[in-house]
Amino acid sequence: WGVPLALWADACSQARAALLERAGAGATLTYSELAEAVSATGFRPRSWALMALLDEVCRDEDPVRGVWIASLVVRKDTGIPGDGYFAYAEREGFDTSDRHGFWRERVQRVWNAYAAREPGSSGSMSY
Repeated sequence: WGVPLALWADACSQARAALLERAGAGATLTYSELAEAVSATGFRPRSWALMALLDEVCRDEDPVRGVWIASLVVRKDTGIPGDGYFAYAEREGFDTSDRHGFWRERVQRVWNAYAAREPGSSGSMSY
């Protein structure tokens, strides 16, 4: 993607940190915000390079808690992930005919998995 390996590794760490911060806060981030989190790379929102970076972070992070952390990355105009997210889900055998419903269930799983647990808390967050 035209960046030195050391910069790529730093960008992965920065993207992961941005995703984990939002996961723990029960929030999402836009592709633009993700691109800003790794601004040294010059990757544009929704570029193939940014998608490759997100894919690498997800391959490392998803098995940790058994959720799809990419569920947190959404488009500004729709508030849900882009077509690639749903194409991936379909390839994995999921029914995405109700995109909003599918995404809401997946993003809630992420929030629940990363929620800071308070004593007596159920860990459920609203959106």
